[in-house]
Amino acid sequence: MSDRNELFAPKLGLTLPLCSFHFIFFFLSKMNPEQTYGLFAFDPRAGLERPWTFVTYQFLHGEPFGLFFGTLILYILGSALEAEWGTAEFTVFWLVSTLGASLAALVTGNALVSGGVVTGASMLFAYAYLFPDMQFLIFFVVPVKVKWIAWLAVAGLGWGLLKATLAGRPGAGFVAVAGAGAGFLFFWIRHHGRYRVKKAAKSAVVAVKSAGALREDLALERRNRELFPKVEDLRRAMQGGGDPPPRQREFAAELGKLVVPGVNICKPVDFKGDKDGICVKCEGFAECSLRYVAGQPTEIVVKTRE
Repeated sequence: MSDRNELFAPKLGLTLPLCSFHFIFFFLSKMNPEQTYGLFAFDPRAGLERPWTFVTYQFLHGEPFGLFFGTLILYILGSALEAEWGTAEFTVFWLVSTLGASLAALVTGNALVSGGVVTGASMLFAYAYLFPDMQFLIFFVVPVKVKWIAWLAVAGLGWGLLKATLAGRPGAGFVAVAGAGAGFLFFWIRHHGRYRVKKAAKSAVVAVKSAGALREDLALERRNRELFPKVEDLRRAMQGGGDPPPRQREFAAELGKLVVPGVNICKPVDFKGDKDGICVKCEGFAECSLRYVAGQPTEIVVKTRE
């Protein structure tokens, strides 16, 4: 995850070019409003003839006030989300929000001449989900946690939908809700999908490691059980006095090579050879076997429950 201090750092990815487009389209609309809105606003009757309007309506603002706050919100939240996700995923998120509203407008037959609220609400919801306790200064004075701002935005969308419905234009209210909801739904699915994938991958890694450890334990136990009869033979040869036969001397050298340095081993009296399922699974089995050959412990005692 990105450093919180870098979330608002200016980056050239997508956010800054989008902010620039808002200003460019605003100046175009002031120079020739009829032509600009006719060419770039979304009209469901001509949407398929001018497919770029499915996106360009997003950059249109009627007043400087809307331009200022729409671009400010885009810069603050867009920079943070792009830094958090990367440019590619943020681009898809922005397109889903934008197309969610224009496709809803196409279905309901509603024109779109401005769409700053659509992606702004989507970004606000996603940001509030990721950083719910981050504080913003309302009117540059009042500190408010972003999660409460997001809930106010939800209430505003709901109120807008209710008013539009009561006025007999439910489609107009639905377009704003669809655009804001589409972006957040995309984010929510991606977020939870990634979490589930990571959780499944982690479980798979743990399962593979556990299976590998089990195979190693079984292989170690099998090796140690095969070794111990030879250990008993070597011990009897050493107790008989004199030098053991060459074959057993070679086995003693082989046993020494199997000693694993740094393994914590039990006291000699606790060595059970192949008589239990604990010693034979231990990496210190070879070292304990050499001690057993040397007379420590003097005998193997297996305690049983009475």
